[in-house]
Amino acid sequence: MKAKKWMALALAGCLSVGLLACGSAPSVYVQSVAQLMGYEGIAPGDRFSGVVVSEYVAEIQKDGDRTVEELMVKEGDDVKEGDPLFAYDTEELQLTLEKQRLELDQMKASITSYENQIQQLEKELNRVSGNSKLQYTIQIQTTQVDLKETQLKMKTKEAEVKKSEDILENATITSPVTGRVQAINDSGTSQEGEPAPYITIQKTGAYRVKGVLGELQRGTITEGTRIRILSRTNPDQTWAGTVSVVDFENPIKKDNYMMGPGGDSDEMTNSSQYPFYIKLDSTDGLMMGQHVYLELDNGDGEAFDLFVDGAFLMKEENGKTYVWAENGRSKLEKREVTLGRYNEMLDVYEITDGLTKDDYIAFPDATCVAGAVTSHEPVENPDAENDMGGGEGEIMPDVMPDMDGMGGMEGMEEMPQEDMGSQDGMTETAGGEEMGAETEPAEAGAEAPASEAETTAATAEGGV
Repeated sequence: MKAKKWMALALAGCLSVGLLACGSAPSVYVQSVAQLMGYEGIAPGDRFSGVVVSEYVAEIQKDGDRTVEELMVKEGDDVKEGDPLFAYDTEELQLTLEKQRLELDQMKASITSYENQIQQLEKELNRVSGNSKLQYTIQIQTTQVDLKETQLKMKTKEAEVKKSEDILENATITSPVTGRVQAINDSGTSQEGEPAPYITIQKTGAYRVKGVLGELQRGTITEGTRIRILSRTNPDQTWAGTVSVVDFENPIKKDNYMMGPGGDSDEMTNSSQYPFYIKLDSTDGLMMGQHVYLELDNGDGEAFDLFVDGAFLMKEENGKTYVWAENGRSKLEKREVTLGRYNEMLDVYEITDGLTKDDYIAFPDATCVAGAVTSHEPVENPDAENDMGGGEGEIMPDVMPDMDGMGGMEGMEEMPQEDMGSQDGMTETAGGEEMGAETEPAEAGAEAPASEAETTAATAEGGV
């Protein structure tokens, strides 16, 4: 009966563990502040890339109705204010101007003719009477309308002639600033189909630094964040500046396609990047287009701005703000924090006291209570069904719980056998002994095998 006793004891112990688990409070999932808010991507001492760009960019448009005869610069050229950039076709311009002048002369002649007609009709009007007088009056009014229409057209044509003369006189377009030609766009449109300038020139002398944030780094850098800029070639050469703009309105799409089975791309792996710009304290020694390293810098080289999503904060009627944080002993505590700046676009708050990037916090819900056990892994649903039997190769718990003080085995006699789970496939017991399908033969004189309830009761009386 030894094997049967051990089996009944093991099954009863496992069932008791399952019942206790269902009645215990679940663990609370806490997340790293550094990982949650993207600080693992940028931390003190970490470097990411930047480039020196102009604080002012000149955009030169091209007249779509005209033909460029000569382009005098190329991308990357340094130009001075007044240097020629491109020239329009003057032959075409000259023909257009001559045609406009001819049309203007015709309009002037028509106006003179209308004025003479009106004078002659008015003289004749004074010598007639009756129905003839009415006809002359109508004819004079009609001629006056034609005169006014032609006068209006002449003013428009005079403006066209003046514009053409100015264009012809300035057929060569010059640079409005001293800088570097950043881009030349012959099509007049961007890759997205939006209107784009013909030539873009970055002005020299007024520098700023451009950096790029990844999707997971949103909130780590905001307007006002201090940045240290380091030369890539001279480690002793550094600059400092303050983030002036974080451009979330114009993300830079980065195609990080992960190829799946059959070569299909997974668009969910695409990530956006967001440009930000740093206003420099000093530009001495910097050159436009120079590539640099960027570091977070609050002056001491250690601390840096900490921002937390507003969904993790609890603002109470007393005016204080709290978070549910791990207390360092794997338990949850309600901790007061001090708020700083607020980014409305991202709904993130700066935490100036009470929290660090090394802390772990929980999303505030009904499971958050002081003293709750914390977990760094997502917590499974505690109401999930516990599968205690049958499956081939399933393992029993490695530790047999202490049965003392658990109310003995009362109430187990009437437990249906199917609720205890199948015994087949149980390869280990709490003590490590192997339990197979075979059991000891029944003792001599036994009239029939004992029922499962009787076996359980006998075990409780003799073994516990």
